[in-house]
Amino acid sequence: MLRAEFRDAAGTFSLNVSMEVGAETAVLFGRSGSGKSLTLRSLAGLRTPLEGKISLGERILFSSAEKIDVPPRDRKVGLLFQNLALFPHMTALENVAYALPQGKRGRARAGEWLARVKMSGFEDRHPDKLSGGQRQRVALARALAAEPELLLLDEPFSALDGPLRRSLRRELRDIRREAGIPMVYVTHQIEDLCSLGDRVTVMKEGITAESFPVGRLWERGARGEAWNALGWGNLFRGKIVSREGGFRFEGNTVCLDLDGGSLFPGEGLVFVAPDRIRILYPDLPVDPDLGTNIFTAAVEEIIPLGSSVRLYLAAEDGTMWQAEHSSGAYETLSLHQGSPVRFAVPPPSVEVWMGPRICAPEFTRNRAEILPFRS
Repeated sequence: MLRAEFRDAAGTFSLNVSMEVGAETAVLFGRSGSGKSLTLRSLAGLRTPLEGKISLGERILFSSAEKIDVPPRDRKVGLLFQNLALFPHMTALENVAYALPQGKRGRARAGEWLARVKMSGFEDRHPDKLSGGQRQRVALARALAAEPELLLLDEPFSALDGPLRRSLRRELRDIRREAGIPMVYVTHQIEDLCSLGDRVTVMKEGITAESFPVGRLWERGARGEAWNALGWGNLFRGKIVSREGGFRFEGNTVCLDLDGGSLFPGEGLVFVAPDRIRILYPDLPVDPDLGTNIFTAAVEEIIPLGSSVRLYLAAEDGTMWQAEHSSGAYETLSLHQGSPVRFAVPPPSVEVWMGPRICAPEFTRNRAEILPFRS
């Protein structure tokens, strides 16, 4: 069990961390500059917090009150940062073997770890002869080879393509389960969070703001609040009003036709997952089933996320929407920052909360597709 409660500061930036991680993968999730990497450096012993306590099992790694600060080499922590820090004068095999006992046995184990990260055949290459993704895998093998009691990973798969990324995620998940150790994994990728994480800790402006099981992201009752805590999603407060043939949501700036016979008039919240928003092809007729939930916006920001793309869309009424689409579908529209765009919110995709009652339409976890709407 990792237990950490500490405070630190870097210039004008303040860090306030409180977390517990058992034999599971805890994902540190947040925007750039929220303090994720600084937290890992403190856990690894590469930075000394101003005050607090960090313990791993029965061992105290840091305690300001007891004046304990165990050096990084003695913490039994496996660490993989984005800069990798491979030894340039060593081969891939020698880099991994550096973390193991010297001799033939150590070299044999280093070869086994390279095989586990799909790097067989590259044992004798130096880092400058490897691609960025290959260097990442060598660094991952070195971090795992020492059999640490805690594993800290900072965006370890950022340079890898989709199929290899998915394969190594599965391998890393299996390795962690076999070892039965805590793992703290920093990412801003939703796919990494969902496929690797058991628990997510959301960091906002240097504070561990919220922590909950990843499974909550798929629970009908808590789903919208969980996604919104990640800063991923579209959540609005307003009123549910009856209209001819159904119900409608009316917020301060957003109005949506709703789908659901179990609703009733009153105060409520609505949530729209980014992967349920549909970008419309320009100058094509709109599917009448979408009702009146059509919006015009400008692309404010585009964030590549590997196999998908996140779009921040500034609507004409001033509302900021988030949409997420497969990279292939996104490329067909050739969007860029400032591009005008129309998008639709299908009524069945709007989830509604009203007091103690929850009305959350069924949905699939597939990425939203760009559809050629019929005439």
